[in-house]
Amino acid sequence: MPNQHPIIITLDYPPERGGVARYLGELVRASGEDIEVIVPASHGIDGPGRMVPKEMFRSAWPRWWPIVGICRGAKQRTKKIIISHILPVGTAAMISKLFGGPAYIIICHGLDVRLASETFWKRCLFRCIVWIAHCVVANSKSTAKSIKEVTGNDAKIITPAVDDMAFLSRSDARVRLGVSEDEHIVLSVGRLIERKGAATVIRAVKQLPTSEKIELVIIGDGPELPRIRKLAEGSSHRIRIITNASDEHVREWYAAANVFCLPVMETTDDVEGFGIVFLEAALAGLPVVAGRTGGVVEAVVDRETGILVDPLDDREVARALTLLLGDRDRQREMGRKGRERALKDFRWEDRWEAFRKVIERDKRTCYES
Repeated sequence: MPNQHPIIITLDYPPERGGVARYLGELVRASGEDIEVIVPASHGIDGPGRMVPKEMFRSAWPRWWPIVGICRGAKQRTKKIIISHILPVGTAAMISKLFGGPAYIIICHGLDVRLASETFWKRCLFRCIVWIAHCVVANSKSTAKSIKEVTGNDAKIITPAVDDMAFLSRSDARVRLGVSEDEHIVLSVGRLIERKGAATVIRAVKQLPTSEKIELVIIGDGPELPRIRKLAEGSSHRIRIITNASDEHVREWYAAANVFCLPVMETTDDVEGFGIVFLEAALAGLPVVAGRTGGVVEAVVDRETGILVDPLDDREVARALTLLLGDRDRQREMGRKGRERALKDFRWEDRWEAFRKVIERDKRTCYES
């Protein structure tokens, strides 16, 4: 007989470090890890839960057709599957369901909604996938709004959360990193793609007063790296770019920093669904300067835990940084409120409890609180 534990079928999963992978991995950890997770054969078994690598693609069109069989086969072991990619996994789950496969719950993160809305035919397919799904889960109000606009359907909102973790004191972290106590550290952590706004941070920092001892630390890697390095040249303030930081090293910089800055922006083909990194910064007690876009407005409370800015206006970003760097009391107060909010309102245990209710309820009531 199938059990009540869902099976997750995903293309992204830890040890990958993207937002989708981290969201799913933390949910599985919060569940007690007694969940089967089916990943592509090339992924391996290094991740939370009971990992099951399988061949998901073939050479013939449609390449994703093996996922249909994977979804149908899951019915022998579970009543419901969880998927996190509208295209193509959602398409496979829908076809499987139409031919006797298990019910499916689909998690939407923002970018996948944008990609599934690119053309008329993709939008039609998206609507069908949502209509047949047991439940649709969105990672933010912003993502839920996008789903509603395209499909006419509501979504259950279950935002990401953050695990409490220990940080060094600022003094100890700076000693370990070789940073002086009188230095103002602006930290930015994220994949180096245009949408994340690292170039905007550099342009903003270049505008800060040269009378102050300021260092910008950018942690990340990606296709924008050569451009970012070029843009950093000629700055009056030191700009340090770290491309291969371990999790421990990132936490050290969180502990050492004064302000976190990531002015993410919306592009024609991508949007920030939420932004777990803003919760991590808050957990470290840092005030945040963030782009006013997508689900970021739910991760950062403007003028309370940080400052939301126009991500296309580097002068506005510079003004926000000047305000925070010049006021240690404001830094501490925003950092304190951010940490308290992260610990109180963003717990993975609560997110798994919300998911458990979605899994156990019937389709008519799965959207209830």
